[in-house]
Amino acid sequence: MTNKTRVAVLGTLADLHREPIRYDLACLTELVEQLDPDLLFAELQREAWEAGDVSTAPIEYREALIPLAARTNIVIVPIQGAAGCEAAIVQDEQVARPRRAILRRLERLLRWFQRRADGPRAIHTGSFGHVCHTICVLESWVGGPATRRAWHAANRALLENVLAAVRRDPGVRVLITVDCRRWHRLCEQLHHVEEIELVAYWEL
Repeated sequence: MTNKTRVAVLGTLADLHREPIRYDLACLTELVEQLDPDLLFAELQREAWEAGDVSTAPIEYREALIPLAARTNIVIVPIQGAAGCEAAIVQDEQVARPRRAILRRLERLLRWFQRRADGPRAIHTGSFGHVCHTICVLESWVGGPATRRAWHAANRALLENVLAAVRRDPGVRVLITVDCRRWHRLCEQLHHVEEIELVAYWEL
């Protein structure tokens, strides 16, 4: 197929971008500005974005990427479709407490790895992506059936919204920004899409 859409996926770290790590909000802003994509796909709800309400958007959008787009030619496209597994925990009182304890430990482990990543490239290369993905899979299973359904629904909606947006504007350079929890899975899925040329973010 000719005229493939060149796509890169950039994992973000939510509130960790505020901490004194190399991949902070300033680094994220500078990185996206240098890449200068034609379209910046963002984990934002379409209805809220179109209404101009970003009060509940993740910190990386509120304090970095939305202000960047406002002062540049970067166009933001909202692609979020559903709440993720981190927003759904089973309510069975007999299992909720031990599951929550395990989930807290898994979350601390994930944050430990994220804090020690030596800049954004480290998050997108080597073993980090596999470790992050494994922890997230474990979180979804520990959370129970409701959490797994929410996790799969969120990833499915995200992929569908990405593909719909890519097909509306084929042949452009697209940077997709997603929570690093979703980065590994989304890349796996996009590898199999014929009209997309998936590249590392530094190759965009």
